[in-house]
Amino acid sequence: MVKKMIYAEYRGASIPIEPWKGVVQSIYSKAVNLLHPSGNLISIVDSIDNMTDFGLVIADFSLLISKISNSSHFLWEGTQITFSDIIVDISKALLWSGSLVSNLIELPINIKPIQKAFINFAKEEGLSPLITKKKGNMYSNAAVKIINASLGSADVSREALLIDLSKLVGLGIGFTPSGDDFLTGVMLYETFTGINLINRKSLKVKIPGTTEGGRTLLILALGDSFPFYLKQFAESILKESFSPIEVVKKVLAHGSTSGSDALTGFLCCAKNNEKIFFT
Repeated sequence: MVKKMIYAEYRGASIPIEPWKGVVQSIYSKAVNLLHPSGNLISIVDSIDNMTDFGLVIADFSLLISKISNSSHFLWEGTQITFSDIIVDISKALLWSGSLVSNLIELPINIKPIQKAFINFAKEEGLSPLITKKKGNMYSNAAVKIINASLGSADVSREALLIDLSKLVGLGIGFTPSGDDFLTGVMLYETFTGINLINRKSLKVKIPGTTEGGRTLLILALGDSFPFYLKQFAESILKESFSPIEVVKKVLAHGSTSGSDALTGFLCCAKNNEKIFFT
């Protein structure tokens, strides 16, 4: 029987090219996750909106998930992924990178309308109460305690406040725990502004303790690479004219609370950093 061939439209910049074998780790409505021997998840996704540097966008996602199941075996051969009934060809896929085009450094941006939009539209779950000041939950309350304790023991190095937020790694539930999404938002702010705030070395030590999804997200963020939706947010607010409500809503629409938690981390930095470049 001739196997059906489908084609990848985009491939992430960190996608491995060396051959390897594995099984399908998990299947969702918008993503198929493959566990690489390194421990990172390679995600085959339905659109560029769900892209990361470990991602592949394919043209016919619905066909793929109709042909495979959890624990389906595959062979990754660099230019194609061979399953029992279908082949994904990635040889002509366009390269995509989660690195930001630029940072703002000296470009002033009014952060207050973004914060206002977040307060008005953010979900109450996850860590959003850190910004909205609405009634907290067990995870947001725990995060406040961790952050306050960390601020009290921060070290000053090279004029940068290096805060140990490693206890947030793995905090929460879901594919990517709230603490991991929050930390990704913090690192987005760091990369965006060029300001060092947290101790990234301490985060690396704790990464094995979170979920596979959270681990993959944090590993990319530690390398200043971010999911499509966060890269889009950062680069959208660099434009001379942008809609705070529109860009915030796009972030909040990602995942159950992932977008909300990531933007909480970003806004916490913008709100509290004394060296902020925002007006």
